[in-house]
Amino acid sequence: MPELLFHRLTILLATLLLVAVGGCNGVGTNDGPNFTTEVATETLRAGAVNVDQIDRGQYGDIVEGTQTVLRDEETYASFWERLHADRNSVPDRPEVDFEEKVVVAIVLGRRSTGGYGVEIDEVLASDGGGRIQVQFAETVPGNDCVVTQALTSPYVLATVEAQDEDFTFDGAEETRSC
Repeated sequence: MPELLFHRLTILLATLLLVAVGGCNGVGTNDGPNFTTEVATETLRAGAVNVDQIDRGQYGDIVEGTQTVLRDEETYASFWERLHADRNSVPDRPEVDFEEKVVVAIVLGRRSTGGYGVEIDEVLASDGGGRIQVQFAETVPGNDCVVTQALTSPYVLATVEAQDEDFTFDGAEETRSC
């Protein structure tokens, strides 16, 4: 009998603990810009933040990770040359109208194998304007994946309809199962 009572008390206490912990939801303040999915959806549908991918690959020649905004033709041309320096001939740069757009570049940096990738998930405008957040995902191969045994440096470049806004980057890692 005491064993049954002890078992029931243990279950009751565990349940109460789960309810108590599950009910704890901290509410904090955020002094930074307020990014919301609702605002982003409205902004993207209104066309205020248009994103077009212009280049993506696995074998960039920039080996250090970087997230940057290229705001003029000269900076864009220099970055493009560095990104494609390992090729026999550098491919032609996609044209960009820097009067209306900027180029967002995300380079993961050197990885020891294949199977890695990067893509821009979405671009959000802040409530008050003046700030743009680029959300991107780094894809990582799972433990069961067969990958190429080659050095890679995944990258993505996209144009964004923006000019003087401040950009922030927010990356998330996603493990791909094979």
